[in-house]
Amino acid sequence: MTLNPVYATTGNELEKVDVRLSYRIVRLFSEGLYASPNKAIEELVANSFDAGARRVSVILPADFHEQGATIAVYDDGEGMDVDGLKLHWLIGKSVKRSLATLPLGRQQIGKFGIGKLATYVLANRLTHISKKGGKFYSTSMNFKTVDDRGDEEVEPKTPIKISLRELTEDQAKQALKDWTGAAAFQKFGLKLFGAGAAKSWTFAILSDLKDKVHEIRRGRLEWVLRTALPLRDDFSIYLDGAELKPSKAGKGLLKKWILGKDIDELPKPAPDEIEAVEDKNQPKDSETRFALEHKAVGRITGYAEVYRDLLTGKSDELGRSHGFFVYVFGRLINVEDGHFGISPDELRHGTFGRIRVVVHMDGLDEYLQSDREHIRQGPVLNDAQNILRAIFNKIRPELEKADAQEEPGAKLARKLAGSPASLARRPIIEMARAALDGKIKSRYIALPPAATQNERDKLVAALEIRAETPEQFVGGIDFVYNATANDGLAVYDAITGRLRVNGLHPFVGAFFDEFTSKASGLPLEMFAMAEVLLESHLYQVGLKQDQIDWMMTVRDQLLRYVAQESGRRTALTIANALRNARNDEDRLEIEIVEAFRSLGFDATRVGGKGKPDGVAKAHLSPGADNKPRRYATTLEAKSKKKDGAKLKTKIFGVSTIARQRDEAQCEHAIVVAPAFDHTPGKDSALSKEIKADRSSTAANGKPRTITAIHVEDLARLVQLRPVKRLGLAKIRELFQTCSMPEQCKEWVDKVEKEVVAKPPYAKIINVIHALQREYDMAAVEYGALRVALGKEAPPYKVATNDELSELCKAMAAMASYEISATDRTVELNQSPANVLAAIESATKAQLTDEH
Repeated sequence: MTLNPVYATTGNELEKVDVRLSYRIVRLFSEGLYASPNKAIEELVANSFDAGARRVSVILPADFHEQGATIAVYDDGEGMDVDGLKLHWLIGKSVKRSLATLPLGRQQIGKFGIGKLATYVLANRLTHISKKGGKFYSTSMNFKTVDDRGDEEVEPKTPIKISLRELTEDQAKQALKDWTGAAAFQKFGLKLFGAGAAKSWTFAILSDLKDKVHEIRRGRLEWVLRTALPLRDDFSIYLDGAELKPSKAGKGLLKKWILGKDIDELPKPAPDEIEAVEDKNQPKDSETRFALEHKAVGRITGYAEVYRDLLTGKSDELGRSHGFFVYVFGRLINVEDGHFGISPDELRHGTFGRIRVVVHMDGLDEYLQSDREHIRQGPVLNDAQNILRAIFNKIRPELEKADAQEEPGAKLARKLAGSPASLARRPIIEMARAALDGKIKSRYIALPPAATQNERDKLVAALEIRAETPEQFVGGIDFVYNATANDGLAVYDAITGRLRVNGLHPFVGAFFDEFTSKASGLPLEMFAMAEVLLESHLYQVGLKQDQIDWMMTVRDQLLRYVAQESGRRTALTIANALRNARNDEDRLEIEIVEAFRSLGFDATRVGGKGKPDGVAKAHLSPGADNKPRRYATTLEAKSKKKDGAKLKTKIFGVSTIARQRDEAQCEHAIVVAPAFDHTPGKDSALSKEIKADRSSTAANGKPRTITAIHVEDLARLVQLRPVKRLGLAKIRELFQTCSMPEQCKEWVDKVEKEVVAKPPYAKIINVIHALQREYDMAAVEYGALRVALGKEAPPYKVATNDELSELCKAMAAMASYEISATDRTVELNQSPANVLAAIESATKAQLTDEH
């Protein structure tokens, strides 16, 4: 850019205008108050508003790096003549607020006379070409002149003189030809010259641009112009030829309140003496007809909105949609600070991020600081902040009410709807298509049998149609309790679109309260959906069936293991915790689940109205006759606050226990309590009801059982399990043969007296260690371990993998930190010597306890 471009020097110089501007003051105001690159452009647009413009246009260069690049802001306002340009260049003084007649009757935004200095951060030159009274005038300020002087005084010793010129129409037309020929100018449609031209206008040109312009982001600037300046029926803003519409918040509006109409009183900490008022001279549908009035803050108009979802997120990079928006004479004064100086600690983000409060507080004008974005500290600012706090407190219950009424999974559906289809929907559709075609088997998508190609095509087409309405792709969430041993955390039902969460999965059980909580459930719901999507994504990237199955199985095992509180507790520790929880209802529920995990069950805490406290599943392989051996039991904890207090038969609730057992599709139910209202050997009401349940279910061909056991006897069973090598098949005898507490005690006593041959722990552990070393310390599968043990000298032969699994789990129960055992694998976490020492110690502790 040349030092004196043609458009800056065209025309006849009428006189020199004194601009009392020092280097220090221009740096102070421009780089201190107006450090934002968007602020300079905003100031020029604000000047257009004050000038009574009905339309203003901003044109940015296509490339800020291009030589000669400029930024232009022009409007159809009242224009500036000789006197107007002189007044414009008065620094630190503005006559706008003292005008007898306001342009278009508008209350003026500017009042300090320093806004034009904001342009210093973007450009070395600011040129104005303006039309008024049929004549054309111009001034051009070269800020380099200020820089070259380098004076440090606030008040300059001598003024800078700039030329005030008058141009002919042809000269003005020639000066602006580079902009009037642009497509953006043509879209704006403002005619500057000739017949039918606007009576007045102003063209501001920023040239010789500085490096600061590279910080301008069109999206952010657009948000600032849409939000920070008045957009109304008589004032439109264009950016690069496109008209900007008033800033709107996102979808999901729950409710809107008009201040003074819907909100006519405020709770604390609102200051006293606030009253609702109505200006009947304004249209009935006008939002400013109603207001709240306060003696210091003045008339307050506006509205408050609450939204179903957070208005925060990546869009905040362009501009916020949430929080407080405080306007003074139509201009937003808290562009960056959505809290309006209130500590975020006072305004919970989960709620504050879902509200939008727009208020007009013109009474704050006299307290504005020179940057027009901050209010002077004092009582008035405190009152304004307390009014905003009170509005927040007034509308917050509406959000809490909406959250309480929302269907499970609704929020998850909306969150996923906002995600790209390529991430959240297409993978499931393609996985379903492949599964229907027989190319893959899915464990995480539930599909009905489809025998013909036509049926398969209809199923996929239905998924495609549902995906076109993203909010409906996930139709809701159900917790199911009929899962099998191989079921993962969740399944997506391709027919209904509902996410079926496995209520019996240990991970779900460990975090059940969080899963079902309105406040904290969403992250875990999304986690469950992510499991479904993971399988589909693994297929999409080209993994084979066995690779996908291995990945999902290992991941599921990890989730099951880390969710189990007993993962690092020995059998003795769990048994003692169970005893100590006998008088604590919540703790007893937890410890009973942990006890059954320690016994080798896949146990999960359930809870909730009409549900058992837990469910424990025994995953056994079919027997020699190929008949299934797996079984399950519901778990029920009945604590008493006082030792010696007995559980009443009515509180026991045999019919309720039976119903919960049957609904959970379990063969057995066990109730654990410190003591029962039953005398051993007597035909009590409790024994009669339990016996009747056994008889009726057996008569129906589906024998079911209910067992009542004392806390102490269950704790003893937990202790005995590893040293007596009790398997799940053996433990089932307890359910099948014992109904009453004394029968359970007798059964446990018998187990305690049994003499069990000590397994060759050292041999097994050494073979596990050898296999881990051979395969880079990977977990050892039971099949491989069984084969390796059979090759030892002498060989140690185990009949089934299940038997070996039970043995390894028994060792893990005695040495939980040293050895880990799952349904498929076993691994050592310590040296063989340390593992053996831990097992030996546990065995001795059990013998001591027995004695």
